[in-house]
Amino acid sequence: MKKYRPFMFIMAAVITLVFAACGGPDSTIDRDVLIFAIHNEPDRLDPPNQTDNTTEDIVRHIFNNLVEFDENLNHIPGLAVSWEVSGDGLTWIFRLREGVTFHDGTPFNADAVKYTLDRMMDLEKPTRRTSLYEPFIDKVEAVDEYTISIYSEKPFGPMLAHMAHAAGAIISPTAYKKFGEDFSRNPVGTGPYKFVSWTAGDRVVLERNDDYWGTKPKIKRIEFISVPETSSRMIMLQNREAHVALNIAPHDVEMLEAHPNVQISNKPANGWYYFGFNNQKPPYNDVRFRRALNYAVDKKKLVDVLLKGYGRVSDSLLAPANWGYAPIFSYPYDPEKARELLKEAGIPEGFKVKLWSPSGRYTAVVEVSEAVAGYLRDVGLDVEYQTYEWGHYIDIISNPLEETEREMFYIAHAPSTGDADWGIRPMYYSEEWPMPGKPGNNRYFYSNPRADALIEQGMVTANQDERKKIYEELQRILVEDAPVIMLYEINQIIAYSTGLNDLTISPLGLVFGYNAYWSEQ
Repeated sequence: MKKYRPFMFIMAAVITLVFAACGGPDSTIDRDVLIFAIHNEPDRLDPPNQTDNTTEDIVRHIFNNLVEFDENLNHIPGLAVSWEVSGDGLTWIFRLREGVTFHDGTPFNADAVKYTLDRMMDLEKPTRRTSLYEPFIDKVEAVDEYTISIYSEKPFGPMLAHMAHAAGAIISPTAYKKFGEDFSRNPVGTGPYKFVSWTAGDRVVLERNDDYWGTKPKIKRIEFISVPETSSRMIMLQNREAHVALNIAPHDVEMLEAHPNVQISNKPANGWYYFGFNNQKPPYNDVRFRRALNYAVDKKKLVDVLLKGYGRVSDSLLAPANWGYAPIFSYPYDPEKARELLKEAGIPEGFKVKLWSPSGRYTAVVEVSEAVAGYLRDVGLDVEYQTYEWGHYIDIISNPLEETEREMFYIAHAPSTGDADWGIRPMYYSEEWPMPGKPGNNRYFYSNPRADALIEQGMVTANQDERKKIYEELQRILVEDAPVIMLYEINQIIAYSTGLNDLTISPLGLVFGYNAYWSEQ
């Protein structure tokens, strides 16, 4: 009998693969349940303290904003039914929706809005997103039970975009007073789904809010399961153990498209990817050196080969899906020009540079980083490339100038306002440098007085046509200054189960299930 065992083993493996391809022996779907396979553990389910897309996916099921986005990033009524701004642009009045309650039974009203916004403006206990609101909100007043006024010393052009940011979601004052810092593990909002549980390293479970003020969701329960391995997410999707899989690698799309249980959505998103520089460290403080590194990299080949064409080479420091985007130019692949600029900058052959990337999280991040390291070596640089686990990585690329050894580092940015202000200001405004005891997103220590002036002008300009002109000039300055190696924008590739309808896929790089439903079997 022993001589037949290899054959039997092979047959068993084949049978297993056939079952997997067909959805397993039982591919029926519980149409009351929707399961997301997400690629990283959520962070904090507290709107102004969440900073990544998978956490925001969950947060936006639980909470509502005064102003919300439609699928094209237009501003639409949420918990505010209407709004108006004074002629001088200094006072915004929001009329609130009546008859809404939080999941814990607390009434939604102007006091809840004031509590939420006042919390975010508390500089003694700042949230991670305080800088989204503190610079332009001077006072919030509850005019009556369903009217709120926001006062500013200067006009703020992107006001509605910031109100629609996930950080602006309105929280239950009762729940926050009860849970304090533990609110992030016990979130309470007014959204279409209620928080049920969070098992660390496993899943977050939500259930339908049957008292929801808007369109009642059709699916009763949503689960977000943490599945870091791409292959595991794919297998779960094929076997219908999960119904939506995020962060799909481009090289897996063709295989998934051929599977009868799987559909693919492939759309542009508002995020873009690049290698940041420490612009204060020589020779990165020399624009010739920074431009040389941009010319040294063949971005089109990265998109065509490593991203399988699911993206585009960046021509600005803002993605096209964001309001205010202007096409400027892409640095072409020109290694001879790179060598010429390096020589002009006095960079000797074999000059040592450090290049860092996370070991995961982003699409093809290691492959891309290794390719970029190769391109830089081709123009005469000695590249020390190192990867780090994401949690440690985000810490070491966020240290203040005096405490960091970073030089070049892979990172992405997808502004959740969908507006040029938040797409540019946190990244390149000199007031946003990380400081001891004060976080900041200008991890590149970039500083240009003209860029600062345009950023400030864009903030206080109410006329949207004038704002567009300001941001076009600003984007040109940034591209010419080359504070980063411009790379690409990656399409948002989402895989989901056949028979699942009306999944909301936002250009913000987010996916929502509150409008979804299953086809009749």
